[in-house]
Amino acid sequence: MEDNISGGRQNRKRETIDFLRDAFADTDILFPIDEEKKTDALMTLQKEITHKKTAFVNDKGKIWKNQLRYADRTTLILHIAGCILMLFTLKLMNIQNIDRGMMLTIATVLSGMLGSLSILAVGKSCFAKLSELSESCFFNVRQLAAFDLVLSGVMNLAVLTVCILFMCFRWQINLIRIGLYILVPFVFTQCTCLGVLLTERGRRNMWLNTAAGIFLSVSCAVSTSISSLYTRAALIFWGIGFVLGTVILILQIKTLFTEINKGEILCTNWN
Repeated sequence: MEDNISGGRQNRKRETIDFLRDAFADTDILFPIDEEKKTDALMTLQKEITHKKTAFVNDKGKIWKNQLRYADRTTLILHIAGCILMLFTLKLMNIQNIDRGMMLTIATVLSGMLGSLSILAVGKSCFAKLSELSESCFFNVRQLAAFDLVLSGVMNLAVLTVCILFMCFRWQINLIRIGLYILVPFVFTQCTCLGVLLTERGRRNMWLNTAAGIFLSVSCAVSTSISSLYTRAALIFWGIGFVLGTVILILQIKTLFTEINKGEILCTNWN
């Protein structure tokens, strides 16, 4: 019985293939190929190929310069706007003489926002659903990811360093304490957003990554209302959290490049 069903399916499959082959053959007859024009087109292509020069850029400095020149500036401008917003808000808090509690809440939200923006910049090639094309163009996915990670990292560290130093002197808070209070939410937001990016669904949906960043930033801001978390005794837990988050982030970045080399991102990003 099963053999009869299998044989029937194979026969229908052959009939379908034969039908399609005949349909294509009948259609080709309606569009005859001009052999003379075909030959001229082939000769033109061969002539252009002989004049084409392939330039190999081995200088890393030139590669970085060209990446900055040809990079998509949409996400970069958004990231720069986030950095400017954090500096502007810091200046505004100083003018308004905001108390420590409110300052810490606002700074936590903004640091988490910067963390999510940096991962958003790294994942823009995945969100664009054109990773396959980037592998055949001027830069490959690995180069784009490395460029975005380095650029966003430099921008974030510069802005966060300015903010931490300013808050340390303005609100008279120990440098290590205020540094951990700002950097831990930043690192954990990056870990969460990059973790989402490493999933297939996260690479297909930009808003899922954005929602994860917003949720964690708000959650960290809510935690500032718990006074026991901001005592000297709890400082060791903040230090452990910072080290743990940094290690996780490094492992995630390594995993990201491993999947890029294996072609996982290219293979899953097809629709």
